Amino acid sequence: MQLKFSTEVRSSLREVKVGFNRDLFLQLKPFFLKLELDRFDGCERGNEVHLRTGVPGFLQPWISHIVEDSFTENSWSFVDVGASLPFPLRKWKHRHEVRVTASGTSEILDQIEYSSGSRLLDVMLYAPLWVVFAGRAPIYRKVFGSVN
Repeated sequence: MQLKFSTEVRSSLREVKVGFNRDLFLQLKPFFLKLELDRFDGCERGNEVHLRTGVPGFLQPWISHIVEDSFTENSWSFVDVGASLPFPLRKWKHRHEVRVTASGTSEILDQIEYSSGSRLLDVMLYAPLWVVFAGRAPIYRKVFGSVN
């Protein structure tokens, strides 16, 4: 299954790139999940993110590897792939991309591909994952400035 989100922010491409750090990662945590961040190397190829997430009392490990990154004058992107995922996920690929818009602002794109191995379960996971990623837009706007 796939999810796609787009958020326009006022900050420049370079400001957004610098702002994608450990602090932002922790701010993006959904309010209803517990998250313990054990390792955050950054957003470049070869980096890793290790966390434990879930509901209080039942945390599961999640390890993602940054498998690619790219930076040009007009865009910056990186891709994390799940190496160790919490049940019921079996596959996870998250492409983060920031593009310079025609008006000089930045557009943050989140493109997620996931699978549990069951089409029915994937469909059931869609709504909760949609809520998690839709909740990033107000945080991005708070951190990087709202475009009005």
